[in-house]
Amino acid sequence: MEESQSFRVTGEKDVEEIACDQVDGQNVIYWEDIEHVFPTVKHVKNGNINVKLLRDSKRIRFAKGVHWGTRKATSDQTDKPTNTTAILSTVDNVVEALQITPPAYTPRPDNTSTSNENIRTSPDPPMPLSASPPTNAMRSSKVRLSFKDVVKLAQKKHIESHVEQQMVSSLPLDVQEQVRASENVHDSLVQVIKDGRMDHLEEQLVACMQSLNRKMVENNALASRIMDLVVENHSKTLEIAELTACVIKLQETLGAKQDEMTQLQMKALDRLAILQNGVKSLLNQTYELHEYPIPRLFIVLPKDSSSWDPLDLFSNKFQLYFLCECGEHTKSTNSKIPHHIHIAKHEGYAITRPNEFFRQYGSYVLTILRMLKFGITAAGVAIPALSQLVQTDAMDQATTTLKDLMKTIEPGVDQVIGYIEKISEDEGEPLQEFEEQLTNSEALEGADLRQLETFLKNKDENRVLGNLYRTVTTEGHVKWVCIDHYRENYQEKAARAFRDTVDAMNGKFYEDIGRVEVDLGSRLQADQFYLALEKARSVYELKVTFNRDWDTTQGDFRRLRDALAKTNVGILELVLGNSEGPNTDILNRNQRYDPIFGIMRHPSIQSVSFITPPLNLIKRSSLLTRKDDFRNLRQLSFFEYQMQDDVLGLKCLAAKARNLTSLTFRGSKDPFLRIYNAISEHQTFSVNFPDEKLCIYPPKHKSRQPMGDLKDKAEFLKILGGRIDNIRLSENELTDAAVADFVTALEAGSQLQGLTLEKTEQHLSEQCVKDIAGIVTSSKLSTFTIYSGEDAGRVRILESIQWEHLRKLVIIMDRESLWADVMKALVDGVKSKKIKLENFQLLCSSDNLLDSILMSEEELLPMFLASTALSTLALQVEMSSEQALSWVKSFDCSRMQEFRLLGVKGFDSAAVEAMIECLQDATELRLLHLKLAKITEEQKKRMEAKGVTLTSYSPQ
Repeated sequence: MEESQSFRVTGEKDVEEIACDQVDGQNVIYWEDIEHVFPTVKHVKNGNINVKLLRDSKRIRFAKGVHWGTRKATSDQTDKPTNTTAILSTVDNVVEALQITPPAYTPRPDNTSTSNENIRTSPDPPMPLSASPPTNAMRSSKVRLSFKDVVKLAQKKHIESHVEQQMVSSLPLDVQEQVRASENVHDSLVQVIKDGRMDHLEEQLVACMQSLNRKMVENNALASRIMDLVVENHSKTLEIAELTACVIKLQETLGAKQDEMTQLQMKALDRLAILQNGVKSLLNQTYELHEYPIPRLFIVLPKDSSSWDPLDLFSNKFQLYFLCECGEHTKSTNSKIPHHIHIAKHEGYAITRPNEFFRQYGSYVLTILRMLKFGITAAGVAIPALSQLVQTDAMDQATTTLKDLMKTIEPGVDQVIGYIEKISEDEGEPLQEFEEQLTNSEALEGADLRQLETFLKNKDENRVLGNLYRTVTTEGHVKWVCIDHYRENYQEKAARAFRDTVDAMNGKFYEDIGRVEVDLGSRLQADQFYLALEKARSVYELKVTFNRDWDTTQGDFRRLRDALAKTNVGILELVLGNSEGPNTDILNRNQRYDPIFGIMRHPSIQSVSFITPPLNLIKRSSLLTRKDDFRNLRQLSFFEYQMQDDVLGLKCLAAKARNLTSLTFRGSKDPFLRIYNAISEHQTFSVNFPDEKLCIYPPKHKSRQPMGDLKDKAEFLKILGGRIDNIRLSENELTDAAVADFVTALEAGSQLQGLTLEKTEQHLSEQCVKDIAGIVTSSKLSTFTIYSGEDAGRVRILESIQWEHLRKLVIIMDRESLWADVMKALVDGVKSKKIKLENFQLLCSSDNLLDSILMSEEELLPMFLASTALSTLALQVEMSSEQALSWVKSFDCSRMQEFRLLGVKGFDSAAVEAMIECLQDATELRLLHLKLAKITEEQKKRMEAKGVTLTSYSPQ
């Protein structure tokens, strides 16, 4: 059967068969035959590969089983093989004519063509050969070829077989050998495909498709992951944007904080400077020797910090600790102990009346505690941190207490600071700002220090508070130091020698305060004492008594003057006697006491006291004619002084003592007004008359003026006016005229804080009651004592009390008729919610008063007591022990510190035990006085263990 080749136009389905010719045993199709069927054909393609024309005659090689077609190929005509037939048809490489041009055929020497004229292999599934019979007659002719034509034919065949070799290479090895062993590789390859021996290609293709599917799944997963990453990246971008904005805001805040920190640092530096100045001011103020009879630096801490109750501050107990004021002044050359302020080696002192104590010393304690919190150095004194404030190096009771204190001192300081601030707020008197407080801080004065002892329990007998020793620095400043720093500064050997000298003269040496008392009876004895005194550095107070049997001369006084110039004595007491001196000293008669006034000029002397001075002491000196200056003098005292002709001399002395703070006259036989008039012109100091309980302050002094017990108050009122702060008006002075004078004196500006209205037989007039009520209303009385009697006007005076200021009220009643009115006035004061009373004393002398109390419709007294928080209560009312116990149970006694019951009958030991049981919540109680009660020793000891003094007799 003659072979034919299938052709079709690109884009069409009709297939045309063109007969093949035999050339050298190889089937070919002549180009003329193709042009005959397809007049416009220019190129033939097998798929994407151009089919090359043979060189001698235009013809193409026959491809058995392949359909040639002429159509226009498009991208959407590509179909994918889905089965074995499709796979085989793809392999058949159907040749497609992609473009046919109309021009007539012109033979061309080669097979090149333009880019737009091509024939492609159809991607459509090829039709079977039987489906399209040939339309043209087949022909074949045998042509004799020359040697040159044979060579060209071989070259073309070599080129054309390249594609076949590639296809063969893809077959299995055994099939490759079979195909290559064939004479006609092309025919053999086609036959292999037709025989279905390409199963492995199908398997490979299926495997590739599966691999492709897997890759597509992986690609989808990867695409999904990429999408997630994109979303995540977007989220992160937004988050980064937010963080960036936050960082910018934080940077702005940081910049503001840095500016704030800079300002705070500047404020801290200013605060530190103020703190240092405050410490320096506090430590240097009023260092005079006479002003510090006891240590002045102390702190207050809770007695037990672990049991501190912040909800009930008034139930807490406090302990006072003195401080050792060591520093640079106590250091020796080879000192091995620290020299900074620390708590004295003492177990401390319980404070008996905390509320009253903190009201008086709270600001001072607060300043010290705040200074200790920072730890600074100022005025030559090192104030360490709180952790270093306690020093323990010995095993004794005090050291054991201090070791426990080391663990609680820091929270204890904070607790006390909070306590002081709280009570200040409760009383409506907010504390000053810290800087202002430091600027205005003042050291405690001698009177304040002496009063301090009254608040302390368990005081040492015959010893200075805190086991401290008084010393004086080279600048004249007083310091109280512990025994270690005292011995560090003073040689023990020299001190022992001085003690022996004083003992030999039957004198006394109080080493802890540096005080010596000696009685000199001869010049020899005096010289021995002066020699020892000059070597002693620890004597600050000296009392010298010149024996009456020794007829002293001016030379004896000079030797005393010269000896004192070489010592640290600052307080001097002289008992000169009334000796006129020997006749041999008659030439010095009018200058006899010049050496004594010379002693007063010595820079270290701050206080001089003349005890029983001789007559005309000042007159028998050159004081009036000499230009003396007593600027160093702070205190001057005269005991049993008779001024006589010394009026001008006393006036001159007052003028020359420009820094004098106190002038005291005790036991004087001259009227106080005569003495006061002599020195009033130059008064820049207080003038004290202890016998009259009178202290006259200078006009511009901040302290208030007590009235005292004077016989002639009218004259006194004319002099002092509104400077009075405490007055007692007796029966003779409770007249219209006397009260009117008093009102006039107070008009300049009342500073009255204490008022006592004594008992009178006559009723007060309406005008007198009105004036006294006006005084009470306009004054800030803290203490008021009144005898009620039967005078209804006194009830009106009670009703005018300003309760927000009153702290102590004493009512003495001897008539029962006004009981209800008096108690009603008190209850009304309670209802005003302004009452801050702490000390209440009701003293009744009427036997029928109890009946009046019990018969009243309302139990006014229990109601009044139940509405107050008293620290001191004294009741003198005739009642039974059962009635007393019933009363005590009716009011709050948790803050009670002193409780006195007078006039109670039948107080046996069982009743005392019941009273102790009633007062078990009174944790601040320090004194329980049950007059005429039968108290057992066991009860006393048990209460003493709790810090309470239990007595049946009036305590001092």
